[in-house]
Amino acid sequence: MFTIPNTYYGRDRTKALLLSVILIASTFTALAPMSVSTINNAIATTAVQKLTTSVAKSLAENAAEMNVIIQTTSNAEVKAQVEALGGRITQIFKSVEAMAVSIPSMNLLELASNRHVIKVFEDKLQKITYSGAFTEELKPNVPRDPLTELPMAETPTSEIEVEPIAIEDLQFVEPSIYTNAYLTHADVAWVDTGYGAGSTVVIIDTGVWSASPLLSGNVIGGVDISVEAGDPTYGGYNNPLNHYHGTACAHLLAAHALLRFRPNHPWGEAIYRYDPEGSWKDAAGYVYVTCMGIAPAASIYGIKVFPHTGAGAPTSTIMQAIDIAIQMKVNGTLDVDVISMSLGGGVGADGEDPEDLLVDAATAAGITVVAAAGNDGPAPLRVGSPASAKTAISVGAAMDPIHERVWGDIYFYYYYGAPPGSGWGELYWYPHDEMSIVDFSSRGPSADGRIKPEVVATGSWCFLGVFADGYIRIGGGTSYSCPQVAGEAALLNAYVEMNSLSIGPPEIKQAIYDGAEEIPGFTAMEQGAGYINVLNSLNVIKSGTYETIPTTWPHHICDLWFPPISTSFLCGGKLVLHDITLEPGKYKYINFWTDSELDSIKITLSGVQLADPSQQNPGFGDAGVLYVSTPERGGIDEYLFYGAYFTGDGQALYTTNVPFQPGVVRLVLAGDFSSYESIFISEVKIEVTEVFVSSTDKTVYLLNMGVATEAQVEVYPGKIERFTGTVKQGETDTYTFNIPDANGFAFVILSWWRDWAHWATTDLDLIVILPDGSLNVDGATAASPESIMIEGPGLYTIFVDGYQVYFDKTECYTLEIVYFADVTPLWSSPVFEVTCLTKVKSPVYGLAVVWLHDIDFDSWYIAGFRQLMKTGCGKGASSPHGSK
Repeated sequence: MFTIPNTYYGRDRTKALLLSVILIASTFTALAPMSVSTINNAIATTAVQKLTTSVAKSLAENAAEMNVIIQTTSNAEVKAQVEALGGRITQIFKSVEAMAVSIPSMNLLELASNRHVIKVFEDKLQKITYSGAFTEELKPNVPRDPLTELPMAETPTSEIEVEPIAIEDLQFVEPSIYTNAYLTHADVAWVDTGYGAGSTVVIIDTGVWSASPLLSGNVIGGVDISVEAGDPTYGGYNNPLNHYHGTACAHLLAAHALLRFRPNHPWGEAIYRYDPEGSWKDAAGYVYVTCMGIAPAASIYGIKVFPHTGAGAPTSTIMQAIDIAIQMKVNGTLDVDVISMSLGGGVGADGEDPEDLLVDAATAAGITVVAAAGNDGPAPLRVGSPASAKTAISVGAAMDPIHERVWGDIYFYYYYGAPPGSGWGELYWYPHDEMSIVDFSSRGPSADGRIKPEVVATGSWCFLGVFADGYIRIGGGTSYSCPQVAGEAALLNAYVEMNSLSIGPPEIKQAIYDGAEEIPGFTAMEQGAGYINVLNSLNVIKSGTYETIPTTWPHHICDLWFPPISTSFLCGGKLVLHDITLEPGKYKYINFWTDSELDSIKITLSGVQLADPSQQNPGFGDAGVLYVSTPERGGIDEYLFYGAYFTGDGQALYTTNVPFQPGVVRLVLAGDFSSYESIFISEVKIEVTEVFVSSTDKTVYLLNMGVATEAQVEVYPGKIERFTGTVKQGETDTYTFNIPDANGFAFVILSWWRDWAHWATTDLDLIVILPDGSLNVDGATAASPESIMIEGPGLYTIFVDGYQVYFDKTECYTLEIVYFADVTPLWSSPVFEVTCLTKVKSPVYGLAVVWLHDIDFDSWYIAGFRQLMKTGCGKGASSPHGSK
């Protein structure tokens, strides 16, 4: 096993675990009995052989839950078993048969025994730790959709009765305040806009259930262009087996029905408590709620692009759907007025991505396009495509007291035994009377400085309706704020057509922007112009006087990017801020530059002051919340820390053993929306270690550009191979690498010029075919650079794929393979402190590894690798990304 160099390391075996992962192969058989008891030893042994050794290492450490990537022969065949074993699918990959899964470790081998599972990979090479008053469990048990991971609750439809309301009877119905027609002031605009009659909205989603009792007379047709098109079981835009998402969007846009909840039903009682004017209760205790969308008379055409599971769809399919809508408009097949898209993905060139440009083409054809901003907040610069399109109306998600408190009563009923309609939603969950912005709502601006999102609508705990699978649901996401704005566009379009006005999508977009009402305490990057107000927007059109959405310069010169947000540079690896006050439900943003040499980020909160316990939330107490994003932008939902609650002083540490992503890291501090009082922080200190490593002959040089830290140099048998090349979009370069040693393993690192510190950001993918023919897709993400680890003897085929290279440019890349022939060091230096420039002389040649040590957390991590060779300044010299 790994040799500990001296007694100083007796407290920490991080290095041993990292570099000895390949030795876990010898413990495979021993792992089976202690990891699974429901499969026999023969099957268990086969299952263990599907695990990479890094996964086996985690299994041997008895981790409660494991985050892994499952390579499959069929995602559909594995999905059900993941859920049956208590797992959560966090991502289903579009380009390969693979999925990211979080699953209890005790069930991993049973999942691996599935014949459709080919290989189980480790998810990430990073480490996050907390100390002090940090916790991620302040509000346990909030239910989430297993696919989107966003808040969602459901109850059987047998609990309620639904009475459709005919479109011709809409004039006789008053909406419930709980449903969003009242909050958006759509109800007072209905008469002038004909309830949206005459407007056609195309919903691009999972399809629309045309038989929904909430959509009587609305759904006029649709088409299925998903991978299931023509399938006898799952095909069809209106198939009742389709995922509920698209139908939920249609409900929020155009529902019109009366709901009756049985006596003492927790949902009905909660709605009645907080909306006694818009709902009512009869003598027998039944609660009645009128469920109304924003444009209840609008026509809906559904285009199904996602399979019935709700899994992802290729961008090309989304673009095909937009193109279908455009062609129907142009050739007169269907007079499409609005496109609603509660979907999105990453973008490296905001407004210039092919999907964004197609949105602009739809606008030019006379179609108003509304798109969800995304659920990647609260970090700035996170609105994805197609919402990032220049002419799209991007929609963020707000929280309002009524919806939050209704959910709060339901939450406390199910999880804490509170009586129905207890009022605990107001007392404990959302004790304030003002609206807020949900943390997950994607913030702007766009990377080129445009205001995104343009507006917000309620996107937290919306009533989603009744569905073909026998459930009624409430849930959250910008997916559900988007169709409300699409409904507003349908109402405004109906007024335009009724009055033969010569205006189109640009004026409708401007009217929606002009009519929105600012939510106090929030900025334009959080809410755009504010919460939509249909009546105000209608009056803008009636007046014929439009404002102009503020514009700015493009924030880039060629490849050089100048962030449209306030940023800081760390001085000596440190940034200190003082006297920060966090109001409940509001956010503070701290943005700072990083580069590929960054090794760790440590956040220290000092002097945290909360109100006296008697003045805090009596249920949860008061708390602050910490979020830290990666430098990725534009719809990429990646965080170093997410939703870490704190109630006092504390520290959070992130470390990486491979090159970090250059760009702007965004740190967000928030007051939890359930807090009664503000939180004061005397000092926020950000510290990074940033050690650049180079070498000549047997001497290793460490240039410390961050805070001082402890270090040690070790030399292993191994080598570094570097390759450089260029690719354009759609091109692939191929390399091979042989691991001859039984204990051999390697870090494979792909870096390139137009990373997240540049504009437009290129997306190259690093894909490896293992010696057994299986596929490693750990490097097929939006990260830049990409990093993976390969292990075990054999020939590896490495692909550098030009997944997205904008503007027909050529991307220059460096592929670095850091190979360890064995995990036993040839030599180890004493521990020393790295201040500015330090040099260490090794007595042997080989692969030098520079370890850094965080004393506060007693954690070791890698600063970089160098190959020590007799060639002196040749291969031992530094290179653009060679320090890691």
